Amino acid sequence: MPVALKRKKKDGALYQRPPKIEASIEVLEPIEANARLSRFDGVAKKHSEYVPTEVLVHFLRGAWAKGERGEFEKIFRILLKRVDQSLRSAIWNSRIGSATDIRDEIVSRFVVLITKDCASQAGLLDFYEIHFDQAMVALRTSVLRKFKAIAGDMITVPLGSQEHDGREVSPEVEVALEAFLGGDPQKIDDPTFRLVLFSAIDRLPEDQKRVIGLLLQGVPIDAKDQDVMTIARILQCDERTVRNRRDRAYKALKAVLEKEAEL
Repeated sequence: MPVALKRKKKDGALYQRPPKIEASIEVLEPIEANARLSRFDGVAKKHSEYVPTEVLVHFLRGAWAKGERGEFEKIFRILLKRVDQSLRSAIWNSRIGSATDIRDEIVSRFVVLITKDCASQAGLLDFYEIHFDQAMVALRTSVLRKFKAIAGDMITVPLGSQEHDGREVSPEVEVALEAFLGGDPQKIDDPTFRLVLFSAIDRLPEDQKRVIGLLLQGVPIDAKDQDVMTIARILQCDERTVRNRRDRAYKALKAVLEKEAEL
């Protein structure tokens, strides 16, 4: 049985891992450390044997608590590798700073958090054992705010941050959105409209939401320059597929927005 988490919710109840995470931990706990490590690395996320990152965090903390420094370092490297891969698909060069600087800051803060968690045993990483991606979104958002404040400029906040109402949209995206804004792209400045729009985006099918999310981060659909990261390259599909997904998303969003306008 996995060790219970320590942090508590506002109502006083202890944090609880999702059943899927608990079950994965229970399966892996009896396995010898090296065999378990081989399960952590080199398995594609869509593969049935992929181990959720929440589970890696659990065994990372456990290795430190048991004094297994060699195991800790190996899990630590695998964990940072996953974080780096995730950040490379989420953070791009922008007006507020270089992608490398921003990613380095995020990784640095995450490492500091791990260090503090190991030193204090206060449960600082508990939420990372529950919803790792959500926790990383919060961390990314915090770092982006810092860079935005330094640059004195605006940046698109990643989808999933729960901060839809304050989000800026680049001029390029405003042009793209005009297709379903009824010829009035200035609507995007209306806070109420923005809330409805981004809530609708969150309800899109995952393939369409990823395209819209990347558009909102200013990533181009396609480019002749092979060094330019594009939506087609990120999603590993052709440019026509991306545009079809975008058009389907626009159609769905337009229906939602037109229905809202009738209320």
